[in-house]
Amino acid sequence: MAVLEDGDVRLRPADLKEDMGFFLEWYTNPDVLFYSEGPKAMPYGPDVIERMNKALSEIGEAYVIEVKENGSWKPIGDASITKDKTPITIGAEEYWGRGIGTKVLSLLIKRAREIGLKELKVGGIYEYNTRSMKLYSKAGFVETGRVEEDGYVSIRMELKL
Repeated sequence: MAVLEDGDVRLRPADLKEDMGFFLEWYTNPDVLFYSEGPKAMPYGPDVIERMNKALSEIGEAYVIEVKENGSWKPIGDASITKDKTPITIGAEEYWGRGIGTKVLSLLIKRAREIGLKELKVGGIYEYNTRSMKLYSKAGFVETGRVEEDGYVSIRMELKL
C-alpha cells in the first residue's frame, strides 16, 4: 500500500501498534463520534478499533491522515478506500474546517483510480454533518439514498470514476 501525499497532508498505511493511542484518542471523543459514527455511538475500545481497522484493511486500504508541522508529520485522523465505503475522520478537532478533508478526499479518489475502482461510495453521512456533505458533494459525489437511523437521516453518496 502506497503513502499518498499532497504538500502538507499525507496518508500512510495504518499501523495498529504504532497508532492505537491516536485511534483511542479520536474514537473516544464524543464530538468526533457524533459526526463520524452517529448520535448514539459509544466510545471505542482497543478491541473495536482493532476489528474496524482489520476489516477495512482486508477489504481495502486503511490510512492514517497526517499533517506536516514544524518539519515532522503529526497524525490527526484516519481514512479508507473500500468498494463500499470511503470514510474520512479528522479526529483532532483543531484541524476541522482547514481544508484537510478536501486534500484527503482528492488523494483517495486518485488512489481509487490507480487501483482500478470504478466508483467510490459513502455508506452514510448524517444529515446534520453539513461539513461532510459539502466535502463529498464538492468532489462530485451524488446522493443515492436516504435511510432513517435512530431518528436521524443518513445519506448515501456515490462517485463514478
